[in-house]
Amino acid sequence: MVNPALASILQSGRAEFNARFSAVRQVHPDLDAGAFSALLQTAVDELVQAVDRVRPDRLRETTMAAYDAALELVSRKLACPGSRPSPVEEGWRRVLPVAAVLVAAAPGQLNASVRNAVHPLPATPGARPMQWIETMETLAARCDDADVFLKLGAVAAWRAGLAHFRAGALAAADALPETLALAALGAKPGFSWAQLRQRLVADAWFDPAAATKEGPAIRLVAQAGSFRGFGGLFVEPPVVASSGEHFLARSDNECWLLTADVFGATFHRASIDEFEAAARGRRLPPDLLLVGTRIVLNGERIEFPALGDFTSAAANSSTLALTSRLTHSIVLVALK
Repeated sequence: MVNPALASILQSGRAEFNARFSAVRQVHPDLDAGAFSALLQTAVDELVQAVDRVRPDRLRETTMAAYDAALELVSRKLACPGSRPSPVEEGWRRVLPVAAVLVAAAPGQLNASVRNAVHPLPATPGARPMQWIETMETLAARCDDADVFLKLGAVAAWRAGLAHFRAGALAAADALPETLALAALGAKPGFSWAQLRQRLVADAWFDPAAATKEGPAIRLVAQAGSFRGFGGLFVEPPVVASSGEHFLARSDNECWLLTADVFGATFHRASIDEFEAAARGRRLPPDLLLVGTRIVLNGERIEFPALGDFTSAAANSSTLALTSRLTHSIVLVALK
């Protein structure tokens, strides 16, 4: 059963809704009518109720957009009511009702934005879709319009593990109200956005939620990548080269661009030519020494005896990337 407002709209537009369902089923013959009905009775109904409380004049437009979104989610197997909710379904159900005022104004745009924001996160190793959902669920009601909501979503996606969003997320945060930008990054009290931004730009491993760095300047901060046989990318232990503020990783005859910072690490396809050009270029800083399994920087040292001798090393302004024959991971060491 659904609430009377949704039931009335579905009834009055039955022919049109049935036509939409049939059109999608022709493209996706395995469309699960039961799963779709269950989604109507849960996520769509909850969203319609939320909009009914704030903008009852926009119920029909909201219902049409939510109906189409539900069809897409079920046809693409992104929502399967009755089982454990997928991250996309969970995000749709938890975030959109909180932003009911915005959904009422732009239902198609907001439905699509939440779906598109959550969808890449589960497919990215180490990313945290539930963190994105929790951030948006907490802060969405503070957004004045859809543009602010979308910018908040970009910042939240960066913080949830999509390191390649870094530059775009910083630009998006610049356009947010200061308190919202700080909240989106979990900043400790006492920071202005200008101060926090300066720290984030200067140091890829600065954590806004911690505010202060603990421990030595050089320290292990992450390991990225794994053996393909265990679901990773690499068929053999990789080697690395620097590419601006990012890294290129080669394994056999395949290559990836690695972006990494305090929030996560992501890999993106690149070419062997790009790797070879990078490998001929930039060298390690002159004050950084690698001796056997030891790193020495300005008198500080850190050792990785379990790795054995390093097979390659590359550095940017804040990070050293290391590889060895004994692991399919790339070891990342902070240099600040």
